[in-house]
Amino acid sequence: MLQIKNLFVGYGKVTIIQDLSMKIDSGEVVALIGANGTGKTTLVRAISKLNTVSGGTITFDGENITDLSPDKIVEKGIIQVPEGRKLFAQMSVRENLEMGAFTKRARVNEKENLEYVYSVFPELKAMEKQACGNLSGGQQQMVAIGRSIMAEPKLLILDEPSIGLSPITTQHMFEAIRTINKKGISILITEQNVQDVLKMANRAYVMQQGKIVLSGKAQEISKSEELKKIYLGM
Repeated sequence: MLQIKNLFVGYGKVTIIQDLSMKIDSGEVVALIGANGTGKTTLVRAISKLNTVSGGTITFDGENITDLSPDKIVEKGIIQVPEGRKLFAQMSVRENLEMGAFTKRARVNEKENLEYVYSVFPELKAMEKQACGNLSGGQQQMVAIGRSIMAEPKLLILDEPSIGLSPITTQHMFEAIRTINKKGISILITEQNVQDVLKMANRAYVMQQGKIVLSGKAQEISKSEELKKIYLGM
């Protein structure tokens, strides 16, 4: 589905992502983990073309998308939920959700997709007329993920979805992500809750200083002594 080869990404003259290669197969949940400042957000923003790629290629469903604009990336079915949610605080829950269905492809199934969002997050149905700015952090994250579903993703990218959430809310969020994945949507997730996300993922990549330094099946990586050395400095 998604293939990244020898990718370089930076800001100005500073290179953050260095010669990075990875892949995501159809239907997979892939975890991208690493300490703060290792380049995870830079990488996922580059996939969505929110950061400039200075070298390497990104292929999606067999098509080279390296030079496409962000709106074309969305039309291809790569949808990102950014860190911090980026909701419209004064708009209602439903209005925020409907904002996700702005592409021609998504508008066709808008009604069905909205009902699916409400089935995944029943809370949102009861509060669909409330302003998003009045919701809790967990509820806002539900809206952010729900909005992404409205765009009919083939690949859903979640950047730190549990940040600022309580442990119980985080577990509910992970359960919802599993449900979404069962619909056949591939997922790339960056996450600081390492062991929890590795329980959910099929495979994982560990980043350090803009490079992939460890990869493999999530269960194997969760037990790896190398992970402790890389991630925990042990």
